[in-house]
Amino acid sequence: MRVTLVLIGGSHHDLSLSNLEILERNVGLIRKQLFTPETSMQGIKGGVVVSTCNRFEMYLDAEKFHDGVDCAIKIIAEASGIHIEECRELLSVSFGTSVTEHLFAVAAGLESMIVGEAEIAGQIRTAFKKAQEEKTTTSQLELLFQRSAAVSKKVTTSTGLGAAGRSIVTVALDLVEQRHGSLADKRALLLGTGAYARVVVAALQKYKCREIAVFSSSGRAHSFSQTHGTFSITSEELIEAINNSDLIVACSGSKNHILYSSTFDGRPSTKPTLPIIDVALTSDLAPDIKNLHFTDVIDLEIIGMHAPEEHGEAITLAREIVQQSADEFEKEQLSRSIDPTITLMRAHVEQLIDNEIERVRTQRGDEVADEVARSLHRVTNALLHTPSVRARSLTRTENQDEYRRAIQLLFGIESDLASDV
Repeated sequence: MRVTLVLIGGSHHDLSLSNLEILERNVGLIRKQLFTPETSMQGIKGGVVVSTCNRFEMYLDAEKFHDGVDCAIKIIAEASGIHIEECRELLSVSFGTSVTEHLFAVAAGLESMIVGEAEIAGQIRTAFKKAQEEKTTTSQLELLFQRSAAVSKKVTTSTGLGAAGRSIVTVALDLVEQRHGSLADKRALLLGTGAYARVVVAALQKYKCREIAVFSSSGRAHSFSQTHGTFSITSEELIEAINNSDLIVACSGSKNHILYSSTFDGRPSTKPTLPIIDVALTSDLAPDIKNLHFTDVIDLEIIGMHAPEEHGEAITLAREIVQQSADEFEKEQLSRSIDPTITLMRAHVEQLIDNEIERVRTQRGDEVADEVARSLHRVTNALLHTPSVRARSLTRTENQDEYRRAIQLLFGIESDLASDV
């Protein structure tokens, strides 16, 4: 059996946030080194890398399972600075049907820190789009990720899980209100303008914050604010904005810290405790900010501890949809894998017919040859119908290799039976 889909990675379930941070920080370099002519020689035809605050996963289309995995692990280790043996222990590896089912479950929000959260489907779409732009997808991966989007939508509409599932920032904002009172009419400061910043702004507006200031160390705050109902601030205005804010949400994921304990030196002592939500995997906050007596830092670990449990019935139904969709997808792929054999069989028979027709044409003329052609094609179509249907029905029992061998023996043709497991 030819192994095609391979998954290498991990999530908040089995990786520490520090390891996730290291992998996320180096994801660009990993992508760059993973898809080259050299790695193609190791059997890696293409891939999609999904990197978020909660997971690092690469979905590979690999012709050679062991060579492809070894190559990918080596690249991850070298790019991230994690020892290769530690990488092997940290990252899980799976292939085949389990990859399909896992991606569908992730896209549906079933594997998130907060079950049913809406962000993950968008993050997967973004990762897939980037892979398309960088031309690292294959036809197999295109089908897989397009189907995952359809499964995500079906789970949302059929179970209500997506609507019930809350985002990470929503859980954090609820926690802020429990500890510090309503956010209505309060001033918020947002650090960052990336993809997650849009989700944060929408949540802050839903909680009726009076005004939202946006700061970006990359200089994109002004353009972001023009389309999101916020206002931008410069580096010179950051200290004043901090002193005037009732809440800070940090999600820039900058390589360097944006806020330090000294940043708060001018904050009036009469101000109440300042809640700071830190949802960036690479923290925007210097570690000592947590020690300030007037700050309440709510990071991903705290959010995870307060994540709500979803309704069991919705989760059960969602998992059934994921399982059924994965089974259907695999059957379709197995059916496609047998198609080349059917094509070879038909081409072989068609060649025999063409040879016979030409022989008759030479001996008896065009009229007789045309009549023989019509007769032979009718008989051939009838004879090959059952073998063709039978071949596709074997996708239920996964006996394609046996069928290919039978075709070879019966018709004397060659079919690619190369395997690498």
